[in-house]
Amino acid sequence: MVEASNQKGIPFVTVQLGDNYGVISNAEGYFVLQRKTTSDETPILISSMGFESVEILLKDFEENQIISLKPATYELDEVLLFDKQLTAEEILEKFKANAKENHQLSNAKVQVFLRSNDDYKAETFEIDIKKASYLSRSERKEMNANMEALGNKITSKSSKSYRERLLNIYAFEDTLANEYQKALNLINRETTFDTEDIQEQVFFGLMKSLKSPYSFKVKTGIIPIDKDVSLNELIEDIEKDKLKLPDTVYHSNSWRSENYTNKATRFNKDFLTSTKHYNYELMGVTRVYGEPCYHIKFSPNPWRWKGKYVGNLYINTRDFGMVSYNYDLDEGEKAMNVNLKFVLGIKINSFVDSGFLIFTRNSENTYYPRYIKQTDGSYAYISRSLSFKENNPDRSQRKQLKLAFELEYNLMETAEYVGIEYQSISPDLLNSLSFDKYILIDEVEKYDTNYWKDYNIIEATEAIKTYK
Repeated sequence: MVEASNQKGIPFVTVQLGDNYGVISNAEGYFVLQRKTTSDETPILISSMGFESVEILLKDFEENQIISLKPATYELDEVLLFDKQLTAEEILEKFKANAKENHQLSNAKVQVFLRSNDDYKAETFEIDIKKASYLSRSERKEMNANMEALGNKITSKSSKSYRERLLNIYAFEDTLANEYQKALNLINRETTFDTEDIQEQVFFGLMKSLKSPYSFKVKTGIIPIDKDVSLNELIEDIEKDKLKLPDTVYHSNSWRSENYTNKATRFNKDFLTSTKHYNYELMGVTRVYGEPCYHIKFSPNPWRWKGKYVGNLYINTRDFGMVSYNYDLDEGEKAMNVNLKFVLGIKINSFVDSGFLIFTRNSENTYYPRYIKQTDGSYAYISRSLSFKENNPDRSQRKQLKLAFELEYNLMETAEYVGIEYQSISPDLLNSLSFDKYILIDEVEKYDTNYWKDYNIIEATEAIKTYK
């Protein structure tokens, strides 16, 4: 999918076959559409924001075809006009008044493809062994050297991994059920880690140096950690990771699928609910994914300090349904900021909170999310004292270790959802749903482009295809 003027790829173009089925192009403009059983005369509708829509009959669609889109021109007389010019605030109120009718996801089955990515970068990692009973100075020096080597390894480069899931979401009036079809983790265990992995490696290094057959009680300041730590348990956990034993994903509710369904019907971002904290400007009318839309730009009201976001709303001129919206934190804003650095040794903030959503009308003239992209960026600083006390029955022989621990990291999390197919279902189906409790997750270190060969997904980017 490219722009006609310069042949540059167009991201997030919707490709629809029939009323309830389709995919979306990736950030580079590529897409793959698996054919459904349908007539060769069925049109494929291709649409994007700010471009003219294109229809190609299924029989005329060719593999590896390059599709060029031209910028859209829009005539105002095509818009459903009222007896007065609506303001941005009035349009927003009409959207909210009609949202329950326009945006509902009840007694529906939606096939969803999910891809998520974690990018973890430890900026600072330091451990200083302050005191260790029954260890000589040279042994303590060796332990500090080992921790320094671990720190150099952890801070040398970022840790990246991807997860892909295909599932059916069954949404009933008060119940949500998941049925996973396939699950893939793209991860290199030798180079990928997070805060929990770092803690495990630290404990393993310390336990190995202490050479004790007993477990240790761990405390941070005056707070005990949930369970005792033993060398044997740590070795067992690390060996399991080396064996790459398959993990599982359960069909029961997960926050990921709940997030998709919430985005379908609940517009609870403050720029949609607390309008007094924002300024809204009607930019005009434009064509967005084949629909005539009011374009409203929003930004924080300078007289109200609670507004944090900037972005755009695209609301259908005909039924006031939300066709698309995007948002980002305003410059210098944080979604969350907690600074207890000098009290508890903790500082946490969310410096990225952005979203981009596209909604498609189905055959019942209600909207469901065709595409959701969420990006969250967080920073954390942790500075703690840790103490290890051996659970030796002989109190006089108990080994003890005290150290200072400092970790500072940035974490970027991105999740993409593609609503591939929508289908109305009977509420009675809930009583007859039955599937296995879980499926196995396929874990690989190199992406296989044939893994999703017979499925509709959002096409993998070059970063995924070249992952190692």
